[in-house]
Amino acid sequence: MYARLLTVCIITLLIPSCKQSNYYNKRKLYQRKVFLAGPVPDGRATIFIHGTKESIISKLVHKLDYPYGVVQASTINSSSVLSRIAHTLAVACPEEFALDTFYFYGWHGRLNFPSRVHAAERLYNVIKNHKGHLTIMAHSHGCSVALYLASLAEQDQNSSFKVDRLIMLAPPVQIATKHLIHAPIFKEVYTFYSTSDFLQIGDPQGLYWESYAYSPANTKVPFLSARTFDPAPNIMQTRVLLDRHSPGHLGIMLSRFIKHIPCLVQMIHDRALHGGYETCRNLYTINIPPCGLPPEFIHDRDLKGKYIPRSSYYKTKRALQKCEAPA
Repeated sequence: MYARLLTVCIITLLIPSCKQSNYYNKRKLYQRKVFLAGPVPDGRATIFIHGTKESIISKLVHKLDYPYGVVQASTINSSSVLSRIAHTLAVACPEEFALDTFYFYGWHGRLNFPSRVHAAERLYNVIKNHKGHLTIMAHSHGCSVALYLASLAEQDQNSSFKVDRLIMLAPPVQIATKHLIHAPIFKEVYTFYSTSDFLQIGDPQGLYWESYAYSPANTKVPFLSARTFDPAPNIMQTRVLLDRHSPGHLGIMLSRFIKHIPCLVQMIHDRALHGGYETCRNLYTINIPPCGLPPEFIHDRDLKGKYIPRSSYYKTKRALQKCEAPA
């Protein structure tokens, strides 16, 4: 035990002395909040925007993963937490999510409107003249940052700026920003949410003055955020199930879901072409079975007696495995 503790202490003391190391330089840049402005070359590009990072664990994870700004995924240590998203997608669909065209956008991540607006302004200045297929993928309030791009493009009268595909994971739907999803800069919008994700709706929009300032007069602002947007032909909103149970806020960021995103987007796109989303107000449910089985569309009637509450999922799975075990 003491030998391990001594080893950890020695490594901790040696890391700061390696001033020329890549790790040290990235950490120093992040601590000084030096914005790294890409560049994002023209052509196919994907930008991932992380969400709020108010907790100590979240701050540590983001600080060690990449500096503040737009960073190419191929330059980040593949063992880092968030970079696994890029590597997972690159394996799942290298044609669309190649590492050399995948970027992370790191912002302050504070839980307030000014922080998200400022983050959107910084990102917009980097990509406003981008030419080529642009995909933006975002998680939690990173989706709010992406939505503010529509407001900035309108203020700039930049009609040439387009986001070909906006993929949002667990977006908090709030009065102040939900109308931006209908902006013409977003050609296709895919949102994924879980009914057990309480952090998605946990941000109390009713306590922010911005919620009232950016809403029409006499608008009733709900106290909590919502899960879904008002429907539109280009917006495809999908409830996600993992093996018939609803994942949590971070569960939708794990590889077991991320690796299916290219397949899910194609499935939803094909279903939307046949009018499947218009008949159900842009809402559908997809279940991702275990053991590598392909995702499937399901209906509420198919879940009767088969849905596993998230709180008892692992208990139920252990019971099933025990029953299926050979005598």
